Amino acid sequence: MTQLRFTQKGTKSSLRARNDVLVLQCVAAGGGRFSRTDVIRETGLPTATVSEIVADLIERRLVRETGREAQPVGKPRMLLDLDDIHHRFIGVQVANERITASRFTLNGHMEATETVSRPLDAPALHSVSGMVHRMAAPTPGRVTGVGVAVPGIVGDDGVIRAAVNYGWHMVSLGHELSELCDGLPVHVVNDANAVALSEVALSTDRVNTVVVLWIGTGIGAGIVLDGRLYHGGAFRSGEIGHIDIGTSLRCHCGLIGCLETVAATPTIRGDASDQAVAAYLAGGDDQDSRALGERVGRAAREIARLLSTLAGTLDVTEFILGGPIANDPLGPPLMRAVNDLLALRVMSGFEQLVLRSSTLGTHSLVFGAAAHAIRQELGVVITMPAGADEAGDVPAA
Repeated sequence: MTQLRFTQKGTKSSLRARNDVLVLQCVAAGGGRFSRTDVIRETGLPTATVSEIVADLIERRLVRETGREAQPVGKPRMLLDLDDIHHRFIGVQVANERITASRFTLNGHMEATETVSRPLDAPALHSVSGMVHRMAAPTPGRVTGVGVAVPGIVGDDGVIRAAVNYGWHMVSLGHELSELCDGLPVHVVNDANAVALSEVALSTDRVNTVVVLWIGTGIGAGIVLDGRLYHGGAFRSGEIGHIDIGTSLRCHCGLIGCLETVAATPTIRGDASDQAVAAYLAGGDDQDSRALGERVGRAAREIARLLSTLAGTLDVTEFILGGPIANDPLGPPLMRAVNDLLALRVMSGFEQLVLRSSTLGTHSLVFGAAAHAIRQELGVVITMPAGADEAGDVPAA
C-alpha cells in the first residue's frame, strides 16, 4: 500500500504550507481509503481548512478523487488518493564508474531506468543532464524535481563540500545540473543518506529512525532520526570512515589509523583475485584464503565495535548495509561475521543488534534520491507500493 509519513497534528495557528503537507501526507497514508472526513479526524484540522487544502491539492494535481464508497449508514463518501499521473520525479545515482537514472511516479512506481558507464569527471554532468532529458521526454506528466545521490559531504544547497576519495571540493553540483536541465529543481543528497531515506519510506511498521552503514571506496553512515535526515551543523554527520581505530596504517586522507584502512571494500579485498575470493567462499584453506579471511575478520571486529557504539548513542538496534560491499561476494560473509560479534555485545534486557541488507538492493539509491527530491519539493516522504521493489522488468527509458 502506498503511504507517506505523517507524525504530527495540525492546529489552527499552523502555517498554511505546513498544513498542506499534513493533508497530503494523510491522503497518501490512506492509500486511497480516506475521505475528507478521515483527513479531518487524522490531522485535527478544521473542516473548512481541510476542504480548502484538498481543493487546492486537486487543482495542483497532487490529489484526485477516485469515486464514492457506499457506507452502511449515511450517504456514500468521496475517496481521495494521490494523483500519480501528472508528476514525475527522477532519481540519479552518481557512482565511481557508473551513472544510473530512474523515473518515478508520485506514489513510488519506477517507470523507466537507464545506466551508463563512465568515469566521474567534469563531462559526467553532461551525461547526467542527457539522461534526465531522455527520462523526461516520453513521460505523460511533467518532471517536478530531480534527486541526485553522490558520495561526500553534501550541503542542503546542493554543494558537495568535500569528497576525499574523488578529489571534490565545493562542487556546486545542484546549481550546475539545474542549469543543464533547463532549470529543473535538482536536489543533491549524500549516497548513504539516500539509502536511509529509502529504508524509512519502505518500512512497513513506520520506522522513523534508520542508520545505514555505507561501505565502498570510503565508509560513511546515513542517519535518519525521527523521520528527518540528521546532517549536523556542517553537514558532516556520518563521516565515520575517518574515526581513529588505533592502527598504524596511513589513510588516503593523510591521517593514520582511520576505519577505512581496515574496513573499506578495497582494503578488505586487498590484492585477492576473483578466483581467490571464490576459493575463500568455498572454504579454501590456502594462504590466500586465510589472508582474506583475516581481513574480513578484522573489518568485522571494527564494524561491530562501531555499530555497538552507535546503538548506545542513537538508541537504534537495526543497521542497514549499503554501498558496493553489499553487492560484493564478500558482503554476506562480512555481514555474518559482524552479526556474530554483535550477538556477543547485547546487554541484558536489550534487543539484539542486527546488520541487514538494504530492502531494494541496487535500486535503493535511485529510489532514495527520488524520495529526497519529493521530500524537498512537497515536504513528504514517499513509500514504495507493496511488491514494487521487484524492478527487474522495468523498461529502459
